[in-house]
Amino acid sequence: MRSLFAVAMAAVLLTGCGSVPIQRTYVLGDAPPSTVGIRSETGLVVIELKTVSVPSYLDSTDILRRTGPNEVTPSPTGRWGERLSHGITDALAASLSNRLPSLVITTTPVSEPARRIIVDIEAVDIGADGRCLVAARWRVSSGAARQGAGESRRGTFGETAASIDDQAVASALTRAIDQLAARIAATITND
Repeated sequence: MRSLFAVAMAAVLLTGCGSVPIQRTYVLGDAPPSTVGIRSETGLVVIELKTVSVPSYLDSTDILRRTGPNEVTPSPTGRWGERLSHGITDALAASLSNRLPSLVITTTPVSEPARRIIVDIEAVDIGADGRCLVAARWRVSSGAARQGAGESRRGTFGETAASIDDQAVASALTRAIDQLAARIAATITND
C-alpha cells in the first residue's frame, strides 16, 4: 500500500512539474557594443544620473501587465533580471551615453558633477495588447545645486510590442526608455 501511495505521489509531482512554464529573464537596454576598446574620459564633463525612482509596486523583478482597470498581473513566463528601478536606470544611462558621447554619464555618486539628472517614473504600463507606456518627470540641475533644483519636465513615451510575448515587451519598453533619453539629452544640450 505504501509503495502504491509513493508511486501516486511521484506521478502527481511529475505531472505538476510538466505544466509549469519555463520562466526567462529579460533586461532592458540594448546589448553592449561588440567592439573592444578603451576610451579616455579625462577632461570630459561628468553628469550623474541618480537611480530612477518608480512606484513601489513596480519596483520588483516581476514583469507586470495590466489586466484590468486597477489590476496588474505578473507574467508567468518572464521576469526582469534586476529590480525595475535599476533596469531603467542602466538602460537610460546607456542610451544617454550613446546620445551624448562627449559627456560622461555615470550612475555612480559623484561629489561634484557638472550636472545631475533626477528621473521619477510615474507609471510603466504594459497593456494586454503589447502597448508599453512610460510616464516620467525629470530635472537636470547643476551639480552644486540641491537635488530638487532645476526646471521639471514631464513626458509620456510609448511603443507597441511586435507581439505580446515578454521578449517583445522588453524590446518595446527599451524603445520607450530610449525616447525618454532623447528628451533628456535635448534638455541637456538646449540648456
